[in-house]
Amino acid sequence: MELSMEKISLPALINESIVLITETAARHYVTVKEELDPEIDLIECDMLRVKQVLFNLFSNAVKFSKSKGGTITIRTKKEGDMAVISVSDTGIGIKEEDIGNLFKKFEQLDSGFSRKYSGTGLGLAISKKLVELHGGRIWVESRYGEGTTFTFSLPLKEELYK
Repeated sequence: MELSMEKISLPALINESIVLITETAARHYVTVKEELDPEIDLIECDMLRVKQVLFNLFSNAVKFSKSKGGTITIRTKKEGDMAVISVSDTGIGIKEEDIGNLFKKFEQLDSGFSRKYSGTGLGLAISKKLVELHGGRIWVESRYGEGTTFTFSLPLKEELYK
């Protein structure tokens, strides 16, 4: 897959992505908060692909929110020559033994989840591939019953991953 690299404003991209899930989040009583590092504005990336990653992470955060709602927090921070972006939720969390299966194609954690939470099981596998194509990585931390944080890193400049 070819990436179409361009300089974009990361805060603007994040705001555009949030707009895509605002209505769905409100229906699930989920609020979205931003904690953006003012040191990061422009990054070089494939805007559509990074937006796809953000949309996948936001959608999952809303989908796996608790029935009474919750909060999604998007954070950015600059670490050396990388932008680190995390999406945290106060949702149902993931069991430790299931974390290893999250980024596998067509993998859903158990049949109970599959019936309750629709999906193809491709969103996280695609997100992982897109992040890696940019020269970054993606990982997850979760506490079952308390919430999950997906974090990914992207080089600030295209030449950093060539």
